[in-house]
Amino acid sequence: MTNNGSSFENAPLATLGHRLEQRRLARDLTQATLAREAGVSKSTIERLENGASVQLANLVRVLRALELLDQPETEVMQHE
Repeated sequence: MTNNGSSFENAPLATLGHRLEQRRLARDLTQATLAREAGVSKSTIERLENGASVQLANLVRVLRALELLDQPETEVMQHE
């Protein structure tokens, strides 16, 4: 199996990005505010929310800022 960025691989990233955006909006945060609180760039937040890949350390910072670090699977990836 080759790693070519298929839609199979991108679907979880898109789902994660959507969940993170929902959490950010529920907390009434702008992308810029979340970026500042997480210690990442606004473009990192944009990339995450658009389902693009980012460095793992940056994802952890964002999860921590959204108070999801201890529960990423239950809060971020749970089905509606």
